[in-house]
Amino acid sequence: MNGLMLRTSLLLLCLASSAAGQSSAAMPCHSIVLSAELSSGNRFERAIGGSLVFHVDPERLGPKGELDGWRITLVPVREPDHDYIYPVNPPLRFNGLQTLGPSYGDDTKGSLGHPHEMRFLLYPTDYDRISPLMTNALWPYKAPDPDKAADEYFAVLKALTTGQLKVSVQAYDADPVTDSIRHIKFKAEFTTPENFAFDPMLKPERAGCPTLSE
Repeated sequence: MNGLMLRTSLLLLCLASSAAGQSSAAMPCHSIVLSAELSSGNRFERAIGGSLVFHVDPERLGPKGELDGWRITLVPVREPDHDYIYPVNPPLRFNGLQTLGPSYGDDTKGSLGHPHEMRFLLYPTDYDRISPLMTNALWPYKAPDPDKAADEYFAVLKALTTGQLKVSVQAYDADPVTDSIRHIKFKAEFTTPENFAFDPMLKPERAGCPTLSE
């Protein structure tokens, strides 16, 4: 690894905790809660509003390609390849935040034993704004100005207003030998500024605004 790539990787790791974005505390917030149970290989999806769909999809995590867990994403209906979670949750590499199951040093118990709290983008314009900067931060040698790639990404990340998603596993059943997850019960709580239009069928309620900045 050359010096530029090493410096960028260290920056992406060290600044992760300080890049949590603009606080929504100045505006009222509301929240919705989704609950579901899944067996291995099954998936969950639900439109939450704002043309966004919440997905929990089976993921092959085991050494032989077995279905050991699930991947959490939030995507627009018309652009399912645009994940609104990943770009705003550094570190951008080696991050198991969106995985329910063993990953990056966590076993099943470690991954499912704590809430997975993450930010998410609210609007396509914000995705379009940060996506190329994220790409530059990941591969600075391809960026127009490699030395500034990470700084430019974090500057925009701190300026964005985002929602917060908290996924909590309430119960699970895993194979005692392989550690593969056979069944899971989870709850997903979404909190956003009130100007984000949740699906009214999900009965959004007033909620305290999460602190989205350090």
